[in-house]
Amino acid sequence: MFIDSHCHLNFSCFDIQREMLLKTLRENNITKLIVPATHRAEWEQVSQLCKKNANLYYALGYHPHFLAYYDQGDLQYLQRLLENRDAKCVAVGEIGLDKFAKTSMEIQEVIFTEQLKIAQQLALPVILHVVQKQGRTLDILRQQNFTQGGVYHAFSGSKEVALAFIKLGFKIGVGGVITYPNSVKTKAAIAALPLESLVLETDAPGMPIYRQEQADNSPLNLLHIFAALLTLRSESEKDLSSQLYLNTRSLFSLSND
Repeated sequence: MFIDSHCHLNFSCFDIQREMLLKTLRENNITKLIVPATHRAEWEQVSQLCKKNANLYYALGYHPHFLAYYDQGDLQYLQRLLENRDAKCVAVGEIGLDKFAKTSMEIQEVIFTEQLKIAQQLALPVILHVVQKQGRTLDILRQQNFTQGGVYHAFSGSKEVALAFIKLGFKIGVGGVITYPNSVKTKAAIAALPLESLVLETDAPGMPIYRQEQADNSPLNLLHIFAALLTLRSESEKDLSSQLYLNTRSLFSLSND
Protein backbone atom coordinates (compact mmCIF):
# COMPACT_ATOMS: atom_id res chain seq x y z
CA MET A 1 0.00 0.00 0.00
CA PHE A 2 1.08 3.59 -0.68
CA ILE A 3 0.32 7.08 0.58
CA ASP A 4 0.81 10.22 -1.49
CA SER A 5 1.95 12.65 1.19
CA HIS A 6 1.44 15.72 -1.02
CA CYS A 7 -1.16 16.02 -3.77
CA HIS A 8 -3.30 19.03 -4.74
CA LEU A 9 -6.33 16.96 -5.69
CA ASN A 10 -8.60 19.97 -5.13
CA PHE A 11 -7.23 21.78 -8.21
CA SER A 12 -9.73 22.32 -11.01
CA CYS A 13 -7.80 20.18 -13.51
CA PHE A 14 -9.03 17.15 -11.52
CA ASP A 15 -12.70 18.18 -11.41
CA ILE A 16 -13.95 16.04 -14.31
CA GLN A 17 -11.90 12.94 -13.53
CA ARG A 18 -11.60 13.11 -9.71
CA GLU A 19 -14.02 10.30 -8.79
CA MET A 20 -12.66 7.94 -11.43
CA LEU A 21 -9.11 8.83 -10.43
CA LEU A 22 -9.79 8.03 -6.77
CA LYS A 23 -11.19 4.66 -7.81
CA THR A 24 -8.12 3.94 -9.95
CA LEU A 25 -5.80 4.96 -7.13
CA ARG A 26 -7.48 2.49 -4.76
CA GLU A 27 -7.17 -0.25 -7.40
CA ASN A 28 -3.44 0.49 -7.53
CA ASN A 29 -3.02 0.36 -3.73
CA ILE A 30 -2.58 4.11 -3.32
CA THR A 31 -4.91 4.17 -0.36
CA LYS A 32 -4.43 7.61 1.20
CA LEU A 33 -3.56 11.11 0.02
CA ILE A 34 -2.68 14.32 1.89
CA VAL A 35 -4.11 17.46 0.24
CA PRO A 36 -2.37 20.66 1.42
CA ALA A 37 -4.20 23.98 1.05
CA THR A 38 -2.21 27.00 -0.11
CA HIS A 39 -4.30 30.01 1.05
CA ARG A 40 -7.54 31.03 2.76
CA ALA A 41 -9.77 30.62 -0.31
CA GLU A 42 -8.83 26.93 -0.43
CA TRP A 43 -9.24 26.07 3.25
CA GLU A 44 -12.97 25.31 3.22
CA GLN A 45 -12.80 23.74 -0.25
CA VAL A 46 -10.07 21.30 0.75
CA SER A 47 -11.78 20.53 4.05
CA GLN A 48 -15.08 19.63 2.35
CA LEU A 49 -13.40 17.55 -0.35
CA CYS A 50 -11.56 15.43 2.20
CA LYS A 51 -14.58 15.00 4.47
CA LYS A 52 -16.46 13.46 1.53
CA ASN A 53 -13.70 10.96 0.71
CA ALA A 54 -12.53 8.42 3.25
CA ASN A 55 -9.02 8.14 1.81
CA LEU A 56 -8.29 11.89 1.70
CA TYR A 57 -6.71 13.96 4.48
CA TYR A 58 -5.73 17.62 4.45
CA ALA A 59 -3.49 20.37 5.76
CA LEU A 60 -4.25 24.07 6.11
CA GLY A 61 -1.69 26.83 5.62
CA TYR A 62 -0.44 29.84 3.68
CA HIS A 63 1.99 28.98 0.86
CA PRO A 64 4.62 31.71 0.20
CA HIS A 65 3.54 32.04 -3.44
CA PHE A 66 -0.01 32.94 -2.38
CA LEU A 67 0.78 35.64 0.18
CA ALA A 68 -0.51 38.32 -2.21
CA TYR A 69 -3.95 37.09 -1.08
CA TYR A 70 -3.09 37.47 2.60
CA ASP A 71 -5.40 39.74 4.55
CA GLN A 72 -5.34 40.93 8.14
CA GLY A 73 -7.01 38.38 10.34
CA ASP A 74 -6.22 35.38 8.14
CA LEU A 75 -3.80 33.85 10.64
CA GLN A 76 -6.29 34.24 13.46
CA TYR A 77 -8.90 32.56 11.27
CA LEU A 78 -6.44 29.77 10.44
CA GLN A 79 -5.80 29.20 14.13
CA ARG A 80 -9.52 28.96 14.85
CA LEU A 81 -10.00 26.43 12.05
CA LEU A 82 -7.12 24.34 13.34
CA GLU A 83 -8.28 24.54 16.94
CA ASN A 84 -11.66 23.16 15.82
CA ARG A 85 -10.25 20.73 13.26
CA ASP A 86 -11.70 17.32 12.55
CA ALA A 87 -9.71 14.10 12.33
CA LYS A 88 -9.10 14.63 8.61
CA CYS A 89 -6.93 17.71 9.26
CA VAL A 90 -3.46 16.33 9.96
CA ALA A 91 -0.95 19.18 9.46
CA VAL A 92 -0.23 22.86 8.93
CA GLY A 93 0.83 23.44 5.35
CA GLU A 94 1.94 24.13 2.90
CA ILE A 95 4.15 26.81 4.49
CA GLY A 96 7.70 28.05 4.16
CA LEU A 97 10.13 30.36 2.36
CA ASP A 98 10.73 30.75 -1.36
CA LYS A 99 13.45 32.93 -2.87
CA PHE A 100 11.38 33.40 -6.03
CA ALA A 101 8.03 34.29 -4.46
CA LYS A 102 6.89 37.84 -5.20
CA THR A 103 6.19 38.70 -1.57
CA SER A 104 9.18 40.16 0.31
CA MET A 105 11.28 37.78 2.36
CA GLU A 106 10.57 39.86 5.47
CA ILE A 107 6.83 39.23 5.15
CA GLN A 108 7.38 35.58 4.20
CA GLU A 109 9.40 35.06 7.37
CA VAL A 110 6.78 36.70 9.59
CA ILE A 111 3.92 34.59 8.17
CA PHE A 112 6.02 31.42 8.25
CA THR A 113 7.05 32.01 11.87
CA GLU A 114 3.48 32.69 13.00
CA GLN A 115 2.28 29.48 11.36
CA LEU A 116 5.04 27.53 13.09
CA LYS A 117 3.84 28.96 16.41
CA ILE A 118 0.30 27.78 15.68
CA ALA A 119 1.53 24.30 14.74
CA GLN A 120 3.67 24.08 17.87
CA GLN A 121 0.81 25.20 20.10
CA LEU A 122 -1.58 22.66 18.55
CA ALA A 123 0.98 19.83 18.32
CA LEU A 124 0.66 19.52 14.54
CA PRO A 125 3.40 18.65 12.03
CA VAL A 126 4.06 21.06 9.15
CA ILE A 127 4.51 20.63 5.41
CA LEU A 128 7.45 22.78 4.34
CA HIS A 129 7.86 24.53 1.00
CA VAL A 130 11.51 25.61 0.80
CA VAL A 131 13.20 27.01 -2.32
CA GLN A 132 16.80 28.21 -1.98
CA LYS A 133 16.17 29.23 1.62
CA GLN A 134 17.21 26.08 3.43
CA GLY A 135 19.64 27.79 5.79
CA ARG A 136 17.20 30.51 6.82
CA THR A 137 14.39 27.97 7.26
CA LEU A 138 16.61 25.92 9.55
CA ASP A 139 17.50 29.06 11.53
CA ILE A 140 13.83 29.92 12.09
CA LEU A 141 12.91 26.35 13.07
CA ARG A 142 15.71 26.38 15.65
CA GLN A 143 14.88 29.88 16.91
CA GLN A 144 11.27 28.79 17.43
CA ASN A 145 12.38 25.56 19.09
CA PHE A 146 9.95 23.80 16.78
CA THR A 147 9.49 20.19 17.89
CA GLN A 148 6.48 18.88 15.92
CA GLY A 149 8.39 17.82 12.80
CA GLY A 150 6.78 17.38 9.41
CA VAL A 151 7.87 16.99 5.80
CA TYR A 152 10.44 18.84 3.73
CA HIS A 153 8.27 18.79 0.61
CA ALA A 154 9.83 18.40 -2.88
CA PHE A 155 13.32 17.86 -1.53
CA SER A 156 16.14 18.55 -3.95
CA GLY A 157 19.63 18.86 -2.55
CA SER A 158 22.47 17.28 -0.66
CA LYS A 159 22.59 14.63 2.03
CA GLU A 160 23.96 17.21 4.47
CA VAL A 161 20.97 19.53 4.02
CA ALA A 162 18.54 16.64 4.35
CA LEU A 163 20.20 15.43 7.56
CA ALA A 164 19.96 18.91 9.09
CA PHE A 165 16.17 18.80 8.66
CA ILE A 166 15.94 15.17 9.78
CA LYS A 167 17.77 16.15 12.97
CA LEU A 168 14.91 18.56 13.68
CA GLY A 169 12.33 15.80 13.28
CA PHE A 170 11.45 16.16 9.60
CA LYS A 171 10.83 13.56 6.94
CA ILE A 172 12.13 14.08 3.41
CA GLY A 173 9.56 14.22 0.60
CA VAL A 174 10.67 12.01 -2.29
CA GLY A 175 9.02 13.07 -5.54
CA GLY A 176 9.42 13.18 -9.30
CA VAL A 177 12.89 14.74 -9.18
CA ILE A 178 14.45 11.30 -8.64
CA THR A 179 13.06 10.10 -11.99
CA TYR A 180 15.35 12.54 -13.86
CA PRO A 181 18.77 11.22 -14.98
CA ASN A 182 20.55 14.50 -14.19
CA SER A 183 19.36 14.70 -10.56
CA VAL A 184 22.63 13.18 -9.39
CA LYS A 185 23.04 15.00 -6.08
CA THR A 186 19.45 14.46 -4.96
CA LYS A 187 19.45 10.79 -5.92
CA ALA A 188 22.74 10.25 -4.05
CA ALA A 189 21.23 11.89 -0.97
CA ILE A 190 18.01 9.85 -1.11
CA ALA A 191 20.02 6.66 -1.55
CA ALA A 192 22.05 7.38 1.60
CA LEU A 193 19.40 8.70 4.00
CA PRO A 194 17.80 6.54 6.70
CA LEU A 195 14.73 4.81 5.28
CA GLU A 196 12.74 5.91 8.33
CA SER A 197 13.15 9.53 7.19
CA LEU A 198 11.54 9.18 3.73
CA VAL A 199 7.96 9.67 2.48
CA LEU A 200 6.59 9.54 -1.07
CA GLU A 201 4.81 12.42 -2.81
CA THR A 202 3.74 13.55 -6.27
CA ASP A 203 2.75 17.23 -5.81
CA ALA A 204 0.22 16.55 -8.57
CA PRO A 205 -0.69 18.31 -10.78
CA GLY A 206 2.76 19.94 -10.46
CA MET A 207 6.26 18.43 -10.28
CA PRO A 208 6.07 16.20 -13.41
CA ILE A 209 8.02 12.98 -13.65
CA TYR A 210 10.67 12.40 -16.33
CA ARG A 211 9.21 12.09 -19.85
CA GLN A 212 5.70 12.64 -18.60
CA GLU A 213 3.30 12.58 -21.54
CA GLN A 214 0.18 14.15 -20.02
CA ALA A 215 -0.01 17.88 -19.33
CA ASP A 216 -0.71 17.48 -15.60
CA ASN A 217 1.06 15.23 -13.15
CA SER A 218 -1.12 12.52 -11.60
CA PRO A 219 -1.02 10.91 -8.15
CA LEU A 220 -0.85 7.62 -10.07
CA ASN A 221 2.73 8.57 -10.85
CA LEU A 222 3.53 7.72 -7.24
CA LEU A 223 4.11 4.20 -8.59
CA HIS A 224 6.77 5.49 -11.01
CA ILE A 225 8.45 7.43 -8.22
CA PHE A 226 8.46 4.33 -6.04
CA ALA A 227 10.00 2.31 -8.90
CA ALA A 228 12.74 4.94 -9.26
CA LEU A 229 13.35 4.89 -5.51
CA LEU A 230 13.63 1.12 -5.56
CA THR A 231 16.60 1.40 -7.94
CA LEU A 232 18.38 3.71 -5.48
CA ARG A 233 17.86 1.68 -2.31
CA SER A 234 19.10 -1.69 -1.07
CA GLU A 235 15.84 -2.71 0.61
CA SER A 236 13.44 -5.21 -0.93
CA GLU A 237 10.30 -3.93 -2.63
CA LYS A 238 8.17 -5.20 0.24
CA ASP A 239 10.34 -3.72 3.00
CA LEU A 240 10.65 -0.39 1.19
CA SER A 241 6.93 0.03 0.55
CA SER A 242 5.99 -1.09 4.07
CA GLN A 243 8.35 1.36 5.78
CA LEU A 244 7.37 4.28 3.55
CA TYR A 245 3.72 3.63 4.37
CA LEU A 246 4.46 3.43 8.09
CA ASN A 247 6.57 6.62 7.98
CA THR A 248 3.75 8.64 6.45
CA ARG A 249 0.96 7.11 8.51
CA SER A 250 2.78 7.71 11.80
CA LEU A 251 3.87 11.26 10.93
CA PHE A 252 0.33 12.39 10.11
CA SER A 253 -1.42 10.13 12.67
CA LEU A 254 -3.49 8.45 9.94
CA SER A 255 -5.79 5.52 10.57
CA ASN A 256 -4.54 2.15 9.38
CA ASP A 257 -6.12 0.34 6.41
